[in-house]
Amino acid sequence: MKTKLPTTLAAVFFTIAATSSIQAANIDLSTWTQEGPSGNGDWQVSSDGSTVLQRINGNPTFFVSPEYFINNSFKGKFGVETTSDDDYIGFALFEGEDASDPFILFDWKQGLQSSSQPGFYLSKVTGGASAIPFGNHHLDAPGYDVLATNLGTGWADNTVYDFTLNYTTTNLKIEIAGGAFGTGQTIFDLNGTYNQARFGFYNYSQSSVRYQGFTEDVINVPDNGATGLALAGAFALLVGLRRKLR
Repeated sequence: MKTKLPTTLAAVFFTIAATSSIQAANIDLSTWTQEGPSGNGDWQVSSDGSTVLQRINGNPTFFVSPEYFINNSFKGKFGVETTSDDDYIGFALFEGEDASDPFILFDWKQGLQSSSQPGFYLSKVTGGASAIPFGNHHLDAPGYDVLATNLGTGWADNTVYDFTLNYTTTNLKIEIAGGAFGTGQTIFDLNGTYNQARFGFYNYSQSSVRYQGFTEDVINVPDNGATGLALAGAFALLVGLRRKLR
């Protein structure tokens, strides 16, 4: 005789399993704000809030979310819509209220300049935006600590790249797809201790940079395998009940 899974056990099993399949949410960029001196950037948001274009070639400028995140994944597209200049584009994770507080900086240089190589840099900035060096970008400086580099390939003009950031309490992972990176490559994958932060976009001496279609999703981080153990326990209980009811 066939038996039915008890309602309460089915509900528990479904609740545990559902924690790993949360729907990504579109980010409304109209709720974001510019950080740093207002004259450093000109962030123009589209009417539907899905796209922002930064139009000024100047000192470091940021466009940042109002919310703090941890154990989240961010995905979207970005690229430079000009053949003029070859400087820094990227992203930031702000641990405080503005650019004077500590933040993690991920930036990408197109061309060789002032001893800064083309490629990717990941840094911890504790001295404010003015501490970010334009030259010798790969070297530590007061208020600027280099965490990792991945040098050799700069961004290409008029090319749209896919960006993915997974940011948890113990890991930061960044992937880039498009152009020379094809279907996707891991740029950085660093274990460590990370704090909740506001996610944002960043330009330094580069204009005509567009960010579009960004989404945010929760990453299910098991607590020392608790989720897996709970699923295994629920499954074992289910098997035992079925055997008794046969």
